[in-house]
Amino acid sequence: MKQLTKALLKRLSRAARPYLQSSGLLQVSGVYNHSAMVWQPGAEKIVVLAPHMDDETIGCGGTLALHAQRGAQITVVFLTDGRNGSSEVNTLYGEERERKQRELIELRITEARAALQRLGIGRMVCLDAEDGALDKCDRAAEQLRDVLLKHRPEIVYLPFYLEEHPDHRAASRVLLDAVAGTPLQFQCMGYEVWTPLFPNCLVRIDSTIDTKKQALQEYRSQLQQCDYLHASIGLNAHRSAGLMNPPGFQGYAEAFYATSLPQYREQFAAYRRH
Repeated sequence: MKQLTKALLKRLSRAARPYLQSSGLLQVSGVYNHSAMVWQPGAEKIVVLAPHMDDETIGCGGTLALHAQRGAQITVVFLTDGRNGSSEVNTLYGEERERKQRELIELRITEARAALQRLGIGRMVCLDAEDGALDKCDRAAEQLRDVLLKHRPEIVYLPFYLEEHPDHRAASRVLLDAVAGTPLQFQCMGYEVWTPLFPNCLVRIDSTIDTKKQALQEYRSQLQQCDYLHASIGLNAHRSAGLMNPPGFQGYAEAFYATSLPQYREQFAAYRRH
């Protein structure tokens, strides 16, 4: 088992190294046996895939705020519309259910726009797949292809493919279908929402943690369902262990699995086979 772990760590490090070195590697964290690199976001061209309106802030809000402060061109793509994101919807039927779903969609868009404004992001795209059924939406990949070809990102943030939520897992399939047959090449940054991942990249977000909190608080309808704010900030505090902060220092970090698009495609295919 120990040999297998070492082999896995080396593979994670190799996957991240070409991207992180070219973009500005700062240090290597000993807590993860040199597998998690601490990276400083810059002014790259960014596309963020968020299956639901709040995933982008929970998973990488602090990092996106850093990108925005440094002049990055950021476009957030919301894959689903949020129509089923309330327990109340499941108690309704017919026209009443449809009315409530329309209200939810409009509310989530309003909240998302306010949250992104807090992060310093002005561009958002809504693909409007049905909330909870992204894996059944055939048009999402084609719509996303148009967005990617328009913005030509250097980095794409998306939920890592081992996420437990089916919409989160489906985001990887949508992305890979979208780029099939195109010349697009970019780095994939898999982020965590529901399912902690084994990171090969950490981003220190001490300076933007308050901005992230403010952005999450804009998702009022979401927070009525669950205290995502507490859980998200708690995970960011835990991730700071990889930063080797001195005793008494309260730091925060976001964790990612960073790899090239071809490597991400290869790993996702192997995951689906098994």
